[in-house]
Amino acid sequence: MDYINGPCTLPTFFERCRLRFSAARPILIPGFEGMYSRLGIIMAGKVRAKCGRVTIRSFRRRDAKERMAWPSYTDPLFTHLNYPLSSFIERERWILTRMTNAGRIYFAIEDERGALIGEISLREISTSARTSRLGIHMAPNKRGLGYGREAIEALLDHYFNDMRYDVLFLDVAAHNGRALRLYESLAFNHLQPLWRIERRTLPVFIDERFADIREHFRRHHGITECMYYDMCMTREDYLQRRRGKMRTALTGESEAT
Repeated sequence: MDYINGPCTLPTFFERCRLRFSAARPILIPGFEGMYSRLGIIMAGKVRAKCGRVTIRSFRRRDAKERMAWPSYTDPLFTHLNYPLSSFIERERWILTRMTNAGRIYFAIEDERGALIGEISLREISTSARTSRLGIHMAPNKRGLGYGREAIEALLDHYFNDMRYDVLFLDVAAHNGRALRLYESLAFNHLQPLWRIERRTLPVFIDERFADIREHFRRHHGITECMYYDMCMTREDYLQRRRGKMRTALTGESEAT
């Protein structure tokens, strides 16, 4: 019987699947629900870091169904985060990307009740320069509640202390004032603004819903572009901010006594 790459026994087929998954090349096999966990390729959901109400950890299989339960993003600027997850194949593609993708590292964000409320990713990872680029998004009904700040605080501790990386980059759309203020308050430093092609079809120049942020978009050679700010935090920035927090905590305790 031909199992994937030529005749082999069923145990050999499982071993071939294991090797392929370990090489971060997901194989989607319709109808084999639960098989991947039996192959031993699923990460155990080990806790990575915690801050306040939030825990960041590796993704696990049941997160796909929890992600399906999120309400839809209705803001036109974020509707691209409404991932199609209705079919088994779509859910497998989504979860396996977060569990086996060698080009990125993903962390699930849990709230104090253990519910999945967001995700953090590290991309453009350079193991030689010890740098990467941060990405984060929260469930629509969890935005503006402080969970994002706590998740990034947990990630920073894990990134600089456990992973031993030296610089963390990020880019944020200029129109996303709330995210920009958050990053600035966390001691991320501005590098330079840059125009990036806007690949979403947004009627920013004709729809009055975009009137307040229209200045952050432009038409360049017939292409819509959006202004982004490049930012970064170095290990020294992180350590300096941590020392400042410790001094503030000690001062507060001294004043209380």
